[in-house]
Amino acid sequence: MAANPESIDTNIILRAILNDIPEQCQKARKLLSRPNSSLHVSDLAIAETVFVLEKCLCYNRDTIAKVLNLFLSTPSLNYNAGLFTNVFPFYVEHPQLSFNDCCLAVYAALNQAEPLWTFDRKLAIQSPTAKELI
Repeated sequence: MAANPESIDTNIILRAILNDIPEQCQKARKLLSRPNSSLHVSDLAIAETVFVLEKCLCYNRDTIAKVLNLFLSTPSLNYNAGLFTNVFPFYVEHPQLSFNDCCLAVYAALNQAEPLWTFDRKLAIQSPTAKELI
């Protein structure tokens, strides 16, 4: 029987991925590998992780997508797979858009809530789901 669900924050994700603070990395990986655990990862924690990897550590989009897809394949993790399975390829294919804009565009498409109205011309041009409100 699985344990009650718990959640992890951005710092747990980053420490597990980066191993930049070995003691915390070990603790994070131990948490992630507990038998019968169910750990929830919020959309916001994933977005914040992307921000840190991209803006603070200068990872390229392809690397970020690969690293996070690998991390999110951890069996104990529950996350919005419907969204992020589609967001990462869109994010890699549209380097002019922020990760958040990519999430908004994909979310609109997945929920058949189109168009995604925006004042952001770049988003409207890059995303087939977005339309500029003029």
